[in-house]
Amino acid sequence: MNIFVMRHGEAEVMAKTDKERHLTDYGKKQAFAQGEWLKNYIKSTALSFDLVLVSPYQRALETFEEVDVAFDSALKNKQEIWDGITPYGSAELVVNYLSVLENEGVGSVLLISHLPLVGEIVAELYGKRNPVSFYPATLVQVDWKMGKGEILTHHYPLEML
Repeated sequence: MNIFVMRHGEAEVMAKTDKERHLTDYGKKQAFAQGEWLKNYIKSTALSFDLVLVSPYQRALETFEEVDVAFDSALKNKQEIWDGITPYGSAELVVNYLSVLENEGVGSVLLISHLPLVGEIVAELYGKRNPVSFYPATLVQVDWKMGKGEILTHHYPLEML
């Protein structure tokens, strides 16, 4: 199974609640640019997404929207909003769900979530300490087979390139 783990783009600092924090204009640009990079990468590897798991927090939803625009709205019907991938969700629960999806024949998933969970998910899939720094909009691809993961690629957002 190919699992792409993405942190949301840069978000505003203040909002009524953490859940309601929006992306900044720069965060939208980061998310769109990562979406364009991801679309080209997917084409070059002949992959496609079977499912896109998105946190219900506003900044993650907006990140998905920007990525979907880069994909010419081809991901909208593959989106599943899941409360299990909010900032302090359980990486073990996420990996268990990914196992279920893999058993159902899902071959490729994009997951859009938050710190600290994104790093914990990669560590859980990889079986070691997460070697990637998750700046806003960072993407990591993990090839995960039979409970073992290998990091195939990671791509940093605009300011990190």
